[in-house]
Amino acid sequence: MRLFLAVFVSGVLPAAALAQPAPELSGKWSGYWVSDANGHTGPLHARFTPQGDDAYRVTYRGRFAKVIPFRYSTTMDVVGRGDGVVVLAAEKPLGPFGTFRTTAVVTGTTFDATFNSRRDSGRFVLWR
Repeated sequence: MRLFLAVFVSGVLPAAALAQPAPELSGKWSGYWVSDANGHTGPLHARFTPQGDDAYRVTYRGRFAKVIPFRYSTTMDVVGRGDGVVVLAAEKPLGPFGTFRTTAVVTGTTFDATFNSRRDSGRFVLWR
């Protein structure tokens, strides 16, 4: 009976109905950041807070040059959803530093983002 049910369900239900739901992203994440422009890198932590169904408030904390702390908050919009994956994007003007843009592909356990601004580009890599 189980075999029949498995064959019936896989043959009748569309693939989208069997796809993994979008992951829950809220909470704490840890990892690192790295600059493509100059090779600088450092620890990075983030806290994701839902802002409705289509956005997250993300606060990043990290260190630059091993000792200089930084904190950066932005709202990341959900711009895509797939099989267990969410795609996020953010854009924030930073005055004389230009506009900081971030795009991320996120699963329930990994966050892989690219960032760029007028003078820098690189990656944020987080997990939990």
